[in-house]
Amino acid sequence: MLINEVVDPMAQKLVALASYILGQADTSGTSKKISIDRFIDLAQDMDVNITDSQLRDLATQPPLNKLIVNVTGDEVIFAGAGESTKVTDTMTVTQAQDTVAKMADRAMPADLK
Repeated sequence: MLINEVVDPMAQKLVALASYILGQADTSGTSKKISIDRFIDLAQDMDVNITDSQLRDLATQPPLNKLIVNVTGDEVIFAGAGESTKVTDTMTVTQAQDTVAKMADRAMPADLK
């Protein structure tokens, strides 16, 4: 399981998006690549306004550099897509959902349980 400490809310949302895409690719057995335009569209759906150049810059810095291996002319390439990467173990979608559910349960006040 890959755990990153994220402080910046925008970076946190981008890490969540990248983790989700990686999980979906693992679950469905599809390519661990996505077009830059589609990634930006998905980020904007999460209220993260990011440009192509900002994405390229953030992809080279922690914590995203552990999930995004490369940003080519028109694609975002994720860890495990056959590119050189430092990440060897990622969280599946089911594991991520279970983790979030446990965290939400712990954060809920006792009188609401």
